[in-house]
Amino acid sequence: MIPKIAWKNFYRQGLRAFLNVLVTALSIIAIVFNISLLNGFQAQATRNMVVSDVAGGHYLAPGFDLLTPTEWEDHTRPVPEVLRRLPHPEKAEILVQQGQIFPRNRLYPVQLRGVEMEQSLLDLPMDALKSQPAEPGDYIPAVLGTKMAEKAHLRKGDTVVLKWRDRFGAVDAREIKVVDVAYFLNPRIDEGIVWLRLDHLRDITRREGEISWVAVDRYRGPVEGLRFETVEELMADLLSMLKQDRRNSRILWTILIFLAGISIFNTQILNVFKRQKEIGTLMAFGMEPGRIVRLFALEGVYAALGALLVAAVLGVPFFTWFQSVGFDVTHLKETTIPVHEKVFLDIRPGEVAVTGVTVFVIMVAVAWLPVRRISRLEPTAALRGKAIA
Repeated sequence: MIPKIAWKNFYRQGLRAFLNVLVTALSIIAIVFNISLLNGFQAQATRNMVVSDVAGGHYLAPGFDLLTPTEWEDHTRPVPEVLRRLPHPEKAEILVQQGQIFPRNRLYPVQLRGVEMEQSLLDLPMDALKSQPAEPGDYIPAVLGTKMAEKAHLRKGDTVVLKWRDRFGAVDAREIKVVDVAYFLNPRIDEGIVWLRLDHLRDITRREGEISWVAVDRYRGPVEGLRFETVEELMADLLSMLKQDRRNSRILWTILIFLAGISIFNTQILNVFKRQKEIGTLMAFGMEPGRIVRLFALEGVYAALGALLVAAVLGVPFFTWFQSVGFDVTHLKETTIPVHEKVFLDIRPGEVAVTGVTVFVIMVAVAWLPVRRISRLEPTAALRGKAIA
């Protein structure tokens, strides 16, 4: 009986009930959208880092640190046999040295990064270097990223003087030719980096068989002479930033829940105030205060269920449409965040379920809180409409 009466009362509220349901449903959609967009952004950022640079971790030369370029020459090691024997899809040998180029009579410090051409572990646009001979000719072929080429004012086909120091400390210089200006999804391997063939870089720096690190597809156990850094350690700064973004998203989540809860709370307060005579009549006919509280709380339950239904009806087509267009983040090209392409939602059923249940519980709670005072009403005062001032 109570559910039937509660449904009729909820239905008769008309536009007010519809607006409560709609506001709550839009809040649910906004929460799921916010969480899923952040998931998609984080997934693409980490994926771009992994496929272009990090892979499954790095075996680094002891003491090597990308943040100390003046010490790069002091921290190289021959490739251990256990890593040398790995097939090319499972490892990528990298050598990093310091250098300077002189575009338009300007000094531009750069990182010389050599990568073996046979590797297929990392997704790098090195096709132009693969076609070059193993022995450098009159010039050293190089690939630049789009950001690097723009800042150095270089284009495909340009030549520029490169200066470096070999393993014996001797300074040498030769011309390099930009054989390609490639687009890198990961800006961290673009700006300030001149990409060379690994055999060319080893030859000009007299570091035959040496590396700064070896990227591998997974941890291979301890390797003598090298230290291993995990994916989490290599992406610590990015993961920390993404973790902070997730904290900030909780603030928006809380605001949306608060707004939806306030709308239900205000409706229940207004219901109790306007329907005092109805409450008094029910008490006069012998209905217990507890059952009356359940009656009004059940109306809030119907509002929460209606919000979940409307959120599903409106959200599914909206999310389907959004997945076909994505979210444009090209404005991030000038940052070091490794996401330049469109971001798509990463909708996780578990998070959607938790969001729906959380919103439902909160909506029921805020619907019940205002009607607790019904149990303290005097029937005679309620019949006169003066029980609640």
